[in-house]
Amino acid sequence: MRKTIFLIIIFALSLNLLAIFNDYEPSPRARAMGGAYYSLSNDPMAVFYNPAGLSLAGNGVATSYSQLFGNNFQELTVLGFSYELPYRLGTFGLGLQSMDVDYLEVNLMSEKIYNLSHSFTLLKDIHSEIYLGYSLNMYSLDMDSFGSETDLGINLGALAILHQRTRLAFTVSNLNNPAFGKEDDEELAQKMAIGIAYEPYPDVVTAIEMKKTYGLGGVEGEKTELHTGMEFKINELLTLRAGLRTQPVSYSAGAGIHAYGVQIDYGYNTHAVLSGTHHIGLSYKF
Repeated sequence: MRKTIFLIIIFALSLNLLAIFNDYEPSPRARAMGGAYYSLSNDPMAVFYNPAGLSLAGNGVATSYSQLFGNNFQELTVLGFSYELPYRLGTFGLGLQSMDVDYLEVNLMSEKIYNLSHSFTLLKDIHSEIYLGYSLNMYSLDMDSFGSETDLGINLGALAILHQRTRLAFTVSNLNNPAFGKEDDEELAQKMAIGIAYEPYPDVVTAIEMKKTYGLGGVEGEKTELHTGMEFKINELLTLRAGLRTQPVSYSAGAGIHAYGVQIDYGYNTHAVLSGTHHIGLSYKF
């Protein structure tokens, strides 16, 4: 039976249904906003989106958990950390993302990303702010009976804030084109994202972003996605979120509850073919 399940995994990989190191979007807040988060990225989860946003995250830690598409054998666990360095040296970030496929207490496949990030301020005055950031990702892939491999990926990001209400963002992921396999024939997807977020009223944020993905899990091809999202802070305790994305079309919603520096985030997004995914997260600022 293990062999049968593993063959199913390999078949799914070949159809790009379970591409290795897929874009799982680990933040419940981002998921609730339809993935339109590269222009916000102001918490420890920025290490997985736009590292430049770490400059706005302060000191904090965040974790999240989900069972992708409602599958109890496909679990995603994430941890993010941010810390402001002294002497204006910027903000330091760490991250761990683990996606495991288990069957009958046997780990058939495990994907782990160990992230090291840094952001710094390029410009800051009364009218505008510009932040730059970069991430180093160590990818570790372990497949039962097939061994394990590692590789290194490099991400870059930029974030600008104009007149305190408008944010512009640009990121590129896997700039160095990392790959797996004996002949490096399984290239990891490369992504570019641009976005804009606008705060028309205090505590109301709208965002729209476009993401281009190349080399989908080693399969020749590319896709362009549109992400839109909205975040509305009801009061100091409750924040509501909603979003929409394309490729495939997916609707999402969620909420955040904040008290005494602790925040609980929940996000749910639909899928055109598969079951929806529930995301739950917990974060703390210190």
